[in-house]
Amino acid sequence: MIHEYALEPELVASWHNRSDSRFFIEHFGFNQTGDATGRVVAQYPKKWEKRVWDAFSANSGQSTRSFETRRRIETLLRELKKTLIRRPNISWDDQRTWLENAEQENTRHPFHAILACDNPRNKPNVVRGDDVLDDTPPLWRVRPAIPVERQAMKMANHLEPMLRCATKIFFVDPYFRALEPRFQNPLREFLRIICDGSRPVTLEYHTACYDNAPAWDHFQQECQDALPDIIPRGFELTVRRWEERPRGERLHNRYILTDVGGVQFPHGLDEGTGTDDISRLSREIYRKRCNDYGHSGFNPTFDLEGDIVITGRSRP
Repeated sequence: MIHEYALEPELVASWHNRSDSRFFIEHFGFNQTGDATGRVVAQYPKKWEKRVWDAFSANSGQSTRSFETRRRIETLLRELKKTLIRRPNISWDDQRTWLENAEQENTRHPFHAILACDNPRNKPNVVRGDDVLDDTPPLWRVRPAIPVERQAMKMANHLEPMLRCATKIFFVDPYFRALEPRFQNPLREFLRIICDGSRPVTLEYHTACYDNAPAWDHFQQECQDALPDIIPRGFELTVRRWEERPRGERLHNRYILTDVGGVQFPHGLDEGTGTDDISRLSREIYRKRCNDYGHSGFNPTFDLEGDIVITGRSRP
């Protein structure tokens, strides 16, 4: 659905012709029409952008010295950085090449794929940049929507690439009930993937005060009773319950919203029979729903009834 790619700086520096730069701008982040491509770029290492410029400058060919060529690289980097994933606690050895380091980092916290100039050690998730342009290898293909069985492990596994690289995750389901196994099981599987210790994460669950919802005090007690044993030790989950405003936006659809993009669950974040068509959100819908729930400091669309912070105590 949403996948993290590591890009070799020397490879990115070679995308200075018009067709290559346009191709990769259109295939990372949100494209020019606002559709989510499902691909985001890893900031690996911390000074990844500088390494791109160093590689660009090292090319002594006349084409890399022209104003137009440099401007295309500037535009390319500006667009790639819009969904740049910052990785804390990376592994890095100055005595190794970028590709050797990326292969080692992949064993600590996997990328979906590593795009590089070459694949000298025939690693299964290293993809040559020329192959992306010529053939569309399997690791480059991402689907906008996937029919997924409504079973906790299968739901989580399909979203694993997104959950592993996000650092802010909002679960949204108006009908969430902490004591019901149909909600507990998917949340436990989502958190198993998210809380792997590779980076700090912000976790929130947004739900609604609907007509037959329990009173806030009762709902709060349910969360306190059930959620600590679902949340891994060392992590916290903030549960927020919202009320709709008269003649305002309805709190109905179900999502997982993250800092790398979002997906919609038409049926819900609970287990059930059959399948659900999980789909990536366009830029317009993603921004709208993030704003609805106060993501990134925006004023929410709904009125907050109450919130509660639950500290995890389950063992990883």
